[in-house]
Amino acid sequence: MHSDRARAEVGDACDLASRFPDAAGVISLFGLQQLPQAHLTLANWVSTLAPGGMLAVTFWPSQVEQQGPWQRLADLSTNKPKASAKSSHKQSVKAIHWEEQLPEVALKEGGMLLADEQPTFAMRWRSIEEFWQVMTEAGPWHARLLQMGNDHMALLRQQFMAGYPCPEHGPIEHFPHARLIMIQQSLAAL
Repeated sequence: MHSDRARAEVGDACDLASRFPDAAGVISLFGLQQLPQAHLTLANWVSTLAPGGMLAVTFWPSQVEQQGPWQRLADLSTNKPKASAKSSHKQSVKAIHWEEQLPEVALKEGGMLLADEQPTFAMRWRSIEEFWQVMTEAGPWHARLLQMGNDHMALLRQQFMAGYPCPEHGPIEHFPHARLIMIQQSLAAL
């Protein structure tokens, strides 16, 4: 996309400051949680802003709901053999660690925090079966399917569906929350 007022770029999202100094704004929708060292990436994004520039970031935190299908997926991820459970626990601690550093690390780049909220979204699916298909064929568990294979995913599907007595019936509704951070670069920024 290109216009006189805005453009979308494809490239390394972890380092915008070296490619786009003095940006009027940075917007990220549900991508930050996929980047390595997300807290440092957020700081980089703030540093690329021109004085008065705005950053708006929405991402899925490590826990998005207390109950519901996403929490069930998370629970299945932690119910692994001992060796994998340790690795999963380390990843979970690592995820929580970077989330706790937001937005403080980014504010060191001269920004002012305008919002740090957890908006809730109603999500509706025709059935729990549809939810599973979307998550594994085109969603966040597709990588797991590619890595672990069909047999592993068939076992996980069986375990997942065991929590829903009539998986073909629906609809289902759940209310995950995201995290929204908005930062404005200081007018006195260099």
